[in-house]
Amino acid sequence: MTDAILSAKKRTMHELAIAQAILDRAQAASEKNGGGRVLKIGLRIGEISGVVPDALTFGIEALSKDTPLEGLLLEVEQPKRKQRCTACATEFEPEGFVVRCPACQHEQSECIAGNELDVTFIEIEDPPCA
Repeated sequence: MTDAILSAKKRTMHELAIAQAILDRAQAASEKNGGGRVLKIGLRIGEISGVVPDALTFGIEALSKDTPLEGLLLEVEQPKRKQRCTACATEFEPEGFVVRCPACQHEQSECIAGNELDVTFIEIEDPPCA
C-alpha cells in the first residue's frame, strides 16, 4: 500500500475509535437516565485537535447503524486556534504557523483554544413511563 493509503487508513481507525468512545458515553448516559433514546450529541472539535470532523461524523453514523443510537443528530462546533502572548497576554487567532503576537511582536505564545475534543452535551428523550 502507498503511504497515502496507509495514512488514510490510520486516520479512519483513529476517528472510529473516538466515535465508539462517544457512542459508549451516550449509551451510558441513556442508561443512567432511565433508558431514554439519545436524540443529539454536541461535540467541540478544535481545528488543531488532530480529528477530522467529517470522518468522526461518518464513524458515528456507521457505528450507530442498526443500534438504539441510530439516527441521533450531531451538533459540531469547530473552535479556531487561539493563542495568548506570554509577554502582554493579548489573545489572538494566528495565521498558519505564525505565533508572534500582533500587539507587541513577542515571539512566544501559548495555545489556549483549538485543540479541544469534547462532548459538550448529550440530549436524551424522556424515558417511557413505567
